[in-house]
Amino acid sequence: MLSKVSLVFVFILILCSFLLGGYFNAAYAQPTFKDSALKAELIVEEGLSSPTSMAFLDDNNILVLEKNSGEVRLVSNGILQEEPVLKLDVDATTLTCCRGLLGIGTIGKEGVFLYFSEAAKDDQPVRNRLYKYQWNEQDHALVNPQLILDLPATPGPNHPGGKIAIGKDHYLYTVIGDLNNEGQLQNIEDGPEPNDSSIILKINPEDGSPAKDNPFLYVEEEGQNQMNKYYAYGIRNTFGLAIDPVTGFLWEAENGDEDYDEINLVRPGFNSGWKKFMGPISESDMTEDDLVNFPNSYYSDPAFSWNPSLGVTDIEFLDSSKLGSRYANNIFVGDITNGNLYFFEVNQNRTGFVFDNPDIQTDLVADDEEQLDDITLASGFGGITDIETGPDGLLYILTFDQESDGEGKIYKISSSNSLEDGL
Repeated sequence: MLSKVSLVFVFILILCSFLLGGYFNAAYAQPTFKDSALKAELIVEEGLSSPTSMAFLDDNNILVLEKNSGEVRLVSNGILQEEPVLKLDVDATTLTCCRGLLGIGTIGKEGVFLYFSEAAKDDQPVRNRLYKYQWNEQDHALVNPQLILDLPATPGPNHPGGKIAIGKDHYLYTVIGDLNNEGQLQNIEDGPEPNDSSIILKINPEDGSPAKDNPFLYVEEEGQNQMNKYYAYGIRNTFGLAIDPVTGFLWEAENGDEDYDEINLVRPGFNSGWKKFMGPISESDMTEDDLVNFPNSYYSDPAFSWNPSLGVTDIEFLDSSKLGSRYANNIFVGDITNGNLYFFEVNQNRTGFVFDNPDIQTDLVADDEEQLDDITLASGFGGITDIETGPDGLLYILTFDQESDGEGKIYKISSSNSLEDGL
């Protein structure tokens, strides 16, 4: 028979086992979905530090960017390789904000585009730059850098942007936030003239020249067209650009200040309204006359807003029916604060959304817990920084845990109903 001391010891062991088991279960808990047919599988569980963006090279290889180290990491056949394929000299500020290695886009293996805050050197200040690389399959390396865009980084360091999208028209879209500027591009009438901030750019990926259908090709400043690469302006900051695979329209998830985050349909000449307001104009004390209206520009309300702001990040159209017909060609959005994955069904003409909740449908704003829950598909990811449709037609999610020194993970989202949908 066990002594009292032994019984106490056994009890303590059982209690510790229970508590530690609970801790580890919480630490490695899987995200939870409202749709029981969906499930998340960890593809990369450890080894990523402060990841910001990812892109597929092919069926077996993913490139992942680490914000602060400036390293481009390779995930090959589901395994994170130890050595980076490229290490860049980046100017990184803090763990979560702001400069660093920020955006990636690919056009096959011949065009891998990287947007990063290039560190100051000699007499050159820090700049946000977009380079084009080629993928060397044999050496697992990015080679032959070509400078495509040279953009400011100051005053900053806030809101450097950096996300990249490749259009169906083969042009490249990228974005730079306000960099703490207060000028005409931030809708301050008597502020400085256009200075490459608060804009979405649309360019030729071969040489960085302006797209032939850009809306401000004719806007001249002192004999030079400062705005010829601009597609939109009045952008506070964004961590997400996406192309509708059906229409080719550009969409943006805009990160707000305190009051609103937004989803915007971005057509040529779009003015998002910052720095006058975020969210619907009707919720501010402004009118469109209070904005800086360049020729061929227009303002429109967000397709959807969150109030208050919760740090929305990437936006992605699932260009596949592998998760079921409901999700095909519709929108997923992540956030950095709650680790939620939101889902939106696009309306018939693909210019807005349809909601079951009549309150959301009326004002297109989620402004209480019930409405937030109505648009939440899954939770428990940690901070989401990127969402991509893989070559296999499944959804991949990159995360960034602010509470664990920026530790990152990659999840693959699949559906148990895919066979029933004939996929």
